[in-house]
Amino acid sequence: MTDKTFLFVDSSAWISLVVINDINHQKAVSVFSSFNTKTKLYISFFIINETITKIRKIFSQEKASELFNQYKKLEKEKFLTILPVDRNIIEKGVALLSKHPTPNTFSLTDATNVVLMEKYHIPTLFSFDRDFKKLKTPYLSILP
Repeated sequence: MTDKTFLFVDSSAWISLVVINDINHQKAVSVFSSFNTKTKLYISFFIINETITKIRKIFSQEKASELFNQYKKLEKEKFLTILPVDRNIIEKGVALLSKHPTPNTFSLTDATNVVLMEKYHIPTLFSFDRDFKKLKTPYLSILP
């Protein structure tokens, strides 16, 4: 059973939500609309970096700024927590990457997501990135 109370939201989920012609757009809309007032979302500064960069590239700075403002609004409403990525998190992420040698598309951001989820006891990841399913991590459940 997937816990939908505490979720780490990967950049792929945010991008699919914003990009209407994305293959996973309808799934993203469905999952995001299933959240209620008890749902607590988590992201990191790395996720903000990935999503803002991608949305800026696809659309415009204006659209990227809108998304950033949405993050700030959700954070102010206590619906979203933005987790810091410090040197320790990065080092643990690099160590996790070394367990999954190239060639693959598992990124440092992906690895820091997993490290942060473990550190903050966040049981569920909302992501459309298939690389996470390759991880065989017992404490990580993936939505959808």
